[in-house]
Amino acid sequence: MTEDSADRVRLEEYSWPEVAALVERDPVAIVPVGAFEQHGDHLPLFVDAHLVGVVAEATALRASTTRQPVVVTPTVWTGYSPHHRDFPGTLTLDDETFGKVVGQVVTSLWFGGFRRILILNGHGGNANLLKNLIQTLRYDQGIKAAFASYWDFALKELADWRTSESGGIMHACEMETSLMLATRPGLVRMDRARDHFLEKSDYLMHDLLSGGPVAIASSFRELSPNGVIGAPTLASAKRGEVLLESIVDAIAGFVRDFAQWPLEIKQEDTE
Repeated sequence: MTEDSADRVRLEEYSWPEVAALVERDPVAIVPVGAFEQHGDHLPLFVDAHLVGVVAEATALRASTTRQPVVVTPTVWTGYSPHHRDFPGTLTLDDETFGKVVGQVVTSLWFGGFRRILILNGHGGNANLLKNLIQTLRYDQGIKAAFASYWDFALKELADWRTSESGGIMHACEMETSLMLATRPGLVRMDRARDHFLEKSDYLMHDLLSGGPVAIASSFRELSPNGVIGAPTLASAKRGEVLLESIVDAIAGFVRDFAQWPLEIKQEDTE
């Protein structure tokens, strides 16, 4: 594999002189951020970190070109998951530490010359903290980065793909279980999968595709006895492959667009 190959997307495989040459081509750098937490009786603890890493690398392979490459950092494997601590095995950072860890990764990329940085999130509990982080980086340090959760790029496709009723896609659900069956089937125990739907007010979020206007903080143990919210019994590997393809294609479209954004906003554009 040559230094200029568009198939070389893992930043960890570059030497520092190769990175110095890489940044001259104005690359996009993707920082996958996951979590290490319970996902019911049927899925392993690293679902979020694994899936966002798979999506990030597949996206980079699809969007990268020799002229303008896309690279991926190693996944930030743990995130903000205090709401899952009642289930053994969950490993979480507090909000301040989490922001500092991801912020230092982004800051290091910026210091090294990267100017197109996408924080790609794989855990819902990280989202608000990461939105705040990109604002803090921009206004306190002048560092620009973009943020999105991987599923947000394909909400329409996800709505067409699903077979569950509202409430079936949330956590360790039809979506995550299908994606795990497509990528790490040996770690999925479908014989242990059990559906669980929230019985909550319409004003509160109960499905990834239908959120309510009000937010509260709850322990997952309060919401679900087995750590599942959704319908994992409807999952399949074949459907997971279809969904993964849709998600990667949608994010790759954004990355190609992101690669063309102006790096500096002209003064007349802000007046």
